[in-house]
Amino acid sequence: MKSFYKIFFLFFITTSVCSATHLLGGEIRATNLSGLTYRISARVYFDAQNGNAAANAQTSIDICFGDGNTGSAKRVSYDLLSGDSKGLAVGIYETTYTYPTTGLFQISSSIANRSQGILNYTANSEAPMFLWTVINTQFANETPLMPYPIYTSGVKQILKIDFQPAATDSDSISAHLQKLSVASPGTCGVRMIDNQYSFPNDVSKAGTFFIDKIEKKLVWNAPDAIGKYLYAMVIDEWRNGIKISETYREGIIVIVDKPGPTVEIPPYVPATTSGVITANPDANYAELTLALDAYPVPTSDYLNVKVTSKYATTFNVQLISLEGRIIRELKTTAPDVEWINQMDLRQISSGLYILKATDETGKVVTRKIVR
Repeated sequence: MKSFYKIFFLFFITTSVCSATHLLGGEIRATNLSGLTYRISARVYFDAQNGNAAANAQTSIDICFGDGNTGSAKRVSYDLLSGDSKGLAVGIYETTYTYPTTGLFQISSSIANRSQGILNYTANSEAPMFLWTVINTQFANETPLMPYPIYTSGVKQILKIDFQPAATDSDSISAHLQKLSVASPGTCGVRMIDNQYSFPNDVSKAGTFFIDKIEKKLVWNAPDAIGKYLYAMVIDEWRNGIKISETYREGIIVIVDKPGPTVEIPPYVPATTSGVITANPDANYAELTLALDAYPVPTSDYLNVKVTSKYATTFNVQLISLEGRIIRELKTTAPDVEWINQMDLRQISSGLYILKATDETGKVVTRKIVR
């Protein structure tokens, strides 16, 4: 009988550890080794304070390679972080894989369980975290290596999370916010938007939450309530105007009462993904009907310009110097709700410019552009 209780106790402890909520984010990186062979590295961020036992038990994760095949990535390191990342532990999981042909492939992993008590996620917080990266194997490439994320920040203090990657090649990057990703049913599901997620500044309809494409930082100006918040973003990598990879990062920000100067919370502005408003602004923000996106930034040749409107309209897009001189101009001839075009920047001087889009009613939206 004693042996039975001992076995039952060990089973209970093991089950509790494996099912504990401990995930705080992650991303997947792909490095071309030779030919069509890649090293797949997943960085998974764990709760080092409340979930260390469960994190230690996570010695491997399953990887879908995007061509119908799966594999297991073994943990090669586990480290406690410090500084702005204090409270996080990072596990690195690696495997290698050779693709049978060139093409676009979604590398993904679904890992249970998320941390609990998230203020901007209404689904069961123990749902799996779904990480993904898309690579184009026509290009020998190493996807961006991003800095470790900030884990805690102060209430009513401006939060800036750096995503400037370590320089590994001459490719340029752009970034946009992303609603949380969730996998479609099946062993290797495709990525879908999880509509049970809302952006952090949507919780109290205050402040701004956006990507600063010039500084390459995610900015929250400014948290007004203590608690845990999920965020997600996508890093797009470009080579000669062609997108060659997409890297999805998911993370958690814990807002605490922190010493230091505070700011006045600015008026609420709905967050956007790729320049398109995807939050649910209330009636007070019905005027936010025009959006502008441009990528890659910075660029040395062509700039892809995308203008979106809630209503069909014509668009006028101008590239303006800081002295106010119009350098380039694009116009549409027929009303539309979305318009995409390229602007040739090869013959203009390097520097900072303003991209301005105007619709037929006079609404204006601008973006800073680096050449």
